[in-house]
Amino acid sequence: MPNELALRQEHRYESAHPAASLWGWFVSSHLEEQLQRDIDQIRNKVRQLADLALRALEDSVVALTRRDAKLAYEAILRDSRIDDLESAIDAECVEFMVRHIPVAKNLRFAHSVAKIVVELERIGDYAESINRQAILLSQAPWTPDLDKFAELANVAIEMLKQSMRAFLDEDEVLAARTRQLDSLANRLHQEIYHGLSTRVPASSEELSTLFALLTVANRFERVADQAKNVCDEIAYIVTGVSVKHKLERDVYILFVSTARSCRSSMAEQIGRKIAGDRFAFAAAGLADGAPDPRAVRFLATKGIDLRSSQPTPLGEIGDLSRYKTVVAIGAEAAAAVPKRLGFRTIRLEWDVADPSAASSDDAAAYAAVYDDLVSRITELIRDLHGTVATTSPSGSSK
Repeated sequence: MPNELALRQEHRYESAHPAASLWGWFVSSHLEEQLQRDIDQIRNKVRQLADLALRALEDSVVALTRRDAKLAYEAILRDSRIDDLESAIDAECVEFMVRHIPVAKNLRFAHSVAKIVVELERIGDYAESINRQAILLSQAPWTPDLDKFAELANVAIEMLKQSMRAFLDEDEVLAARTRQLDSLANRLHQEIYHGLSTRVPASSEELSTLFALLTVANRFERVADQAKNVCDEIAYIVTGVSVKHKLERDVYILFVSTARSCRSSMAEQIGRKIAGDRFAFAAAGLADGAPDPRAVRFLATKGIDLRSSQPTPLGEIGDLSRYKTVVAIGAEAAAAVPKRLGFRTIRLEWDVADPSAASSDDAAAYAAVYDDLVSRITELIRDLHGTVATTSPSGSSK
C-alpha cells in the first residue's frame, strides 16, 4: 500500500499532468478488456471441445443400442478434431499466461483450463473406445439387454452437460451437485458388472461379447469420473480451494465376523478411534447367538458399550459393493462374504483367532485379539490413506 506522502505526490502529479492520468486509465482499461476477451475466447473453445466430446458420446449410445456400425465409424473418424482442439487450447493457455502474467482467479482459470481440456480429451477417447466396441457388438451372436447401459450412459452424459454449464457460468453450487451424481454412476456400473459376471459364455464369440460389454460399462463409468474431475477444477477456479482427491464420507469400511465373538464390533470401534472422521466404519455379524459375556466385560474396559454397538446381520447389509473395503474376520466370515464384490471394492480376509472359543474365563484372549486388530487396522488405514491419527486407540493394551 502506498504511504500518505506518496499519495499526495501522485495526486499533485496527476493534477499537473491530467493527460498522463487519462492515458493511464486508457491503458489499464484496454488491458482489462483484452484480458476478458482472451478469457472468453478460451472459454468458448473449451465449450466447442465439450460439444465434440458430447456428440461422440451421444452417438456411441445410439450406435450401441441400435447396432449401427456406420454411425460408430463416423464418430471414430471425428476424434482427431477433439485432439487438435485440445492442443490448440493448451497453446492458448500458455500464451495467455505469458501475455497477461495473471494472478489470483485468472491464474487459477488458466491453470484449471489446462487440466479440464485433458479431461475432455480423455472423454473423447472413451467415446471412441465405446464406438469401437459398438462395432464389435453389432456383429455379436446374441443381443444383450442394454437398458442398464443406456441408463449409465445417460447419467455420464448428464454429468458432462452439467459440468460444462457450471464451467461456463462459474457455478460452484451446480458443480457440487454434479459431483454427487458420480455415486449413481458407480452403482449402475456395479449392477452391470454383477449381471455380466453371472453369465457363463458358451463359446469364444460369447466371451468376446462379454469383454466388449464390460469395456463399454467401464468407459461410461470413467466418463462420469472425468466429469467429476472437471467439477473439481471449477470449484478451484471459483473458490481457490482444491477439492480434488478430498476424502469423502462415502468411503466405507465394513468388518464382518461372528456375532458372538464381537470381532467386527471391536474392529469398528478401533477404526473410528484410529482414523477419526476420514473414514466411516460399520460392523456386520453372522447370526450365531448373543455376544460372549466375556467380550462385553472386556470391551467395557476399553470404553466400548456393546449395547450401542450391535453389528448389523450380514443378510441385512444389502449391496456390499458400496463399501470401499470389506474385511472378513475369521474363517466363518470368509466363507459368508461373496468372493466377487465389484471393481471398486477390496475384499480382505483376516485370520484372527476367535476369542469366544477360549476355555479360560479371563480376558487374555480378547486382549490379544484387540491388539492384533489395532495393528491390522492401523496398517489398513495407512494403505488406504497413507496416514493414521497421531493418537492410539483409547485404552489400548499396547
